[in-house]
Amino acid sequence: MKKVKSLFFLPLNDNDGRSLRSEIDDLESELYLRFVGWTFLGFVKGAYRMPDGAPTFDENAAYSIVMLEDRVDELEDLLRQFRNQTQQDAIYLEIQRDVDVRFIQ
Repeated sequence: MKKVKSLFFLPLNDNDGRSLRSEIDDLESELYLRFVGWTFLGFVKGAYRMPDGAPTFDENAAYSIVMLEDRVDELEDLLRQFRNQTQQDAIYLEIQRDVDVRFIQ
């Protein structure tokens, strides 16, 4: 089974300004348990058009995980659970296939 690299953004604050630190901490723990690790890539800023057309600007924590391709649905489920605890419209997830990932020991 091939490995894939995922990239996803978690908003630091919800649409009402509430900190999502607790939800992010919980997700980090779950990612570690299920996928054996994660990489924090830093903070990114972006804009998103809400369904009503209003602009919103977010600061996000960027993460990456390398996993077997058949576990992408599992990651999607975890990110969906995170989103369901927030007022967010969506969580950005990018799956990079056909990458050569190596863990040098």
